[in-house]
Amino acid sequence: MIVHHFNRDNRPGNYTFEQLFGALRNELSKEVDIINHDIPTGMNRFEAVLWAKKHAGEINHITGDVHFLSYGLPKRNSILTIHDIGYFNQELSGIKKRVYKKIWLTDPCQKVEVITVISECTKHDLLDSINVNENKIVVVPNPLLPGFKKIQKVVNEKPVILQIGSGKNKNLSRLIAACSGLDVKLLLINKLYDKSILDELLESKVEFEQRTDLSFDQLIQAYAESDMLFFASEYEGFGMPIIEAQAVGRPVITSNISSMPEIAGSNSAYFVDPFRVDSIRNAILDLIHDSTMVSTLVSQGFKNVDRFTISEVARQYLDVYKKNLSN
Repeated sequence: MIVHHFNRDNRPGNYTFEQLFGALRNELSKEVDIINHDIPTGMNRFEAVLWAKKHAGEINHITGDVHFLSYGLPKRNSILTIHDIGYFNQELSGIKKRVYKKIWLTDPCQKVEVITVISECTKHDLLDSINVNENKIVVVPNPLLPGFKKIQKVVNEKPVILQIGSGKNKNLSRLIAACSGLDVKLLLINKLYDKSILDELLESKVEFEQRTDLSFDQLIQAYAESDMLFFASEYEGFGMPIIEAQAVGRPVITSNISSMPEIAGSNSAYFVDPFRVDSIRNAILDLIHDSTMVSTLVSQGFKNVDRFTISEVARQYLDVYKKNLSN
């Protein structure tokens, strides 16, 4: 069996899917031959479709964020991975939303034989948004990257709350409000594109440190320096920081909506209403003052991440490839 992976072009800022599928390719290569294709830099979408057509093989897997490549690949034995449709649901409207829906969701989903999604939440969102046969959708979660393992916590003068991500959905404004008046420090791994958020930070007088463009080792260090992870987004297709924090042994505050309960595990995180500041504040205070709760969440978190090992996720993709080829 030869599997062709088709990926977006290599550019600054593109690394999440690349890291995930790079690790998966290493594991999958133990069982199948994989030929990897990155869209050549500078190629427009029409050229990329022709390029994909030229490189099509026995099994073709579009790994994410370049759904339009389906226009150049044969439907039979082609697989499309959709990570989430939050941008479509949360940020688009009018004619832009209708055009995006056709060329990024409806047509690509019709032009492939199998669709994989990274969570049941994304599957339900997709089914609610377009007319697609549910039987062609398979849930295969994202894997936990190698290197995330239990690490000793740095001793802090005050509790450090780690927050990762810059999107509007990350709920940073409510986190700031929840921390107002508390003797805590926010460790922010983001770029704060919204100036109003920076203004809120300064006005709140909450101590914070901001870091950007971290290497893998620097990200691990950020987890080591934290006492807890805040990842109570308004929406997530998956939420990698949840399982990363659990793998290194940090308690997680996350949302009771969207994909987050599914990924975090029912007893492995502190769930909050992401739209209520008091709910977030109570979670922070509980994790600061209740060491027994923290120990329980950390212990359950270690168990939860077993679902997302590279070997387990690779096995699920291998099953998809084998079934696809047999059909």
